[in-house]
Amino acid sequence: MVEQYMKTLKLGGLAKEWTSVEYRNNEQYLTDLLQLELRERETNRINRMVKSAGFGVLKTLDDFTWRNEIALPIGLTREYMEDLQFLAPKENLIFMGAVGTGKTHLATALALKTCQEGRPVRFFTAASLANILLEKNNKGTLNSFLSTLKKVQLMVIDEIGFVPLHKAAAELLFQVIADCYERKSLIITSNLEFSQWNTVFGDNRLTAALIDRLVHHSHIVIFSGESYRLTQSMSRQRER
Repeated sequence: MVEQYMKTLKLGGLAKEWTSVEYRNNEQYLTDLLQLELRERETNRINRMVKSAGFGVLKTLDDFTWRNEIALPIGLTREYMEDLQFLAPKENLIFMGAVGTGKTHLATALALKTCQEGRPVRFFTAASLANILLEKNNKGTLNSFLSTLKKVQLMVIDEIGFVPLHKAAAELLFQVIADCYERKSLIITSNLEFSQWNTVFGDNRLTAALIDRLVHHSHIVIFSGESYRLTQSMSRQRER
């Protein structure tokens, strides 16, 4: 009956674990029970945030290899990124380099840690975000979608450069990035140098305006070297 009452009152954490709490006195027992429920609710909240963020595959900083080929600009350190210090001043991180060099892994890991600290995040590929924006615009629900993006503290736009964008999609993506300017942090990954971004957005003036907003409060990290996935695959083949 006790567990049923707890479930009725939506005290799921207590319903699962209350029998494990040791009793020493009334105040201690009640405090421990409440802390148990609060921890459960916080865990559930973070799990919901991770799910709603839209990660493709979860990656962590513990699994990330900082290779010598990753060139950090002057003034930026691994600790500054890993401790998420770039979020408070609403700075951006731009990861540039060839396919398979770790850009998406690091972007995902930093975004996941942001979620785990209780801060809302959204993760998109550039192509998927462009498609969502076009769809929402056609259905008349674009403003509602943009309002949800305003609530996040970090947005990841992955793989700029893989797919050229439709003119309308490029303009909508520009609007999203412009709305983030000095309001929230972005992590952008791209396999193209800035000089080639006009091949994605198809408009020189729009591309220049977009890059201008991005780089103003950004740290640009260059990923070079061979593909990490290709290196691993070759290593496994040699072992066989």
